[in-house]
Amino acid sequence: MSSTKPLWHGILLVSGGAIGGGMFALPTAASGAWMLWATFGFVLVWAMTYLAASVQAKVNIMLVQTPDSGLTTESSFNALVNFALGKHWALLNNLSIAFIMMILMYAYTTAGASIISYTLTNMDIAFDNDQRGWLSLLFALCVATVVSLGTTWVSRITLLLMIAMAVLFAMLAAGLLPNVQFSQFIEPVDTHPYLWAALPVIVTAFACGGLVPSLVRHYPNKQLNVFRSLFYGTLLALVVYLLWLAFTLGTIERSVFLQIGKEGGDIGSLVNALINSSSKESNYLQTIELNITLFSHFAIITSFLSVSLGFLHFLRDKLSLNAKRQKRILASIYCFLPPALASFFFPYGFVHAIGLAGLFVIFSFFILPSVMALKLRQKADGIILFASITSIVMFGVLVFVLKCLALLGMLPSAWL
Repeated sequence: MSSTKPLWHGILLVSGGAIGGGMFALPTAASGAWMLWATFGFVLVWAMTYLAASVQAKVNIMLVQTPDSGLTTESSFNALVNFALGKHWALLNNLSIAFIMMILMYAYTTAGASIISYTLTNMDIAFDNDQRGWLSLLFALCVATVVSLGTTWVSRITLLLMIAMAVLFAMLAAGLLPNVQFSQFIEPVDTHPYLWAALPVIVTAFACGGLVPSLVRHYPNKQLNVFRSLFYGTLLALVVYLLWLAFTLGTIERSVFLQIGKEGGDIGSLVNALINSSSKESNYLQTIELNITLFSHFAIITSFLSVSLGFLHFLRDKLSLNAKRQKRILASIYCFLPPALASFFFPYGFVHAIGLAGLFVIFSFFILPSVMALKLRQKADGIILFASITSIVMFGVLVFVLKCLALLGMLPSAWL
């Protein structure tokens, strides 16, 4: 008799997959809209992400239960798309997911180099910013070395880092709370136009569609836990993000974010501004600085390890590079070299990269599950609500158009 795995497993899987290095892009992205409209944007994206993930979970469960489909709870998202929509849609999805992982690896490489350079500067170690590209290569090499040790080692290291992050965030919250100036949340200017450019960045903060097949596999005998995990996991991420926004937007003056935005949302600049804006009379200033620095290091490393491991397995599977050692080395080169080189030549693209990833998140985890649901709805009318699917598609199209307009410089986005 198989025991039912506890609900908290799924909640931590979802929240842990969402919360990471990407959260350092959020204050800069939200600083244009500021606290009120940014909060509205986060709640909206959270609700739509949960709705989209729920539809994807329903599709997953329906396909697994379809007679003679050949699908099981072990089936990947790619296998589900291939069965429901055909190989052409599956190919588009593979390209989209590959781009998401690649662009996130680039973002985390630049972030890693940024926080390392900030730490070196604070340690009074002479460092020329023109050499920061070399830090990107070094950081990528270190992560690649850890990933080469295998999934077991990566899982253990990631678990330890996540525990440390949780402790550090709690300590950080306690240290920063006295410095929060709640009067800063009230701005005398109209800030809502800046929300439009921020939405594509916020979308990546809750991305959990890739975990849906894992949840279905984790709870084969209690499907309600899949939906509960998605709800409470994303809700926990929302609470953490709103607290993080309150600490950053309530501590750093709005005008300072303009310079951070001009530097591409450089994580070192954000950390430096957060520390410099803290009360100099605080007895905990050094502790706050240590906590922020450690938390940022751990968050970036955790996210980089998770994404790079997933991308490496993806490449090995799709390019059939699993067999020999030489092929596995080749897969590692394909995985780490392009984002490392991109970070070497373009070291200040953190926030822009996160926002660009949002375009493809919309396709793979909003539009695609909705298309699958619409097709299945023809065979099982009433199982998936048409109104939900329509809302998801409309939201996805909105975010896609907004990001395209932002790239063309047609949105008020001084901070992005």
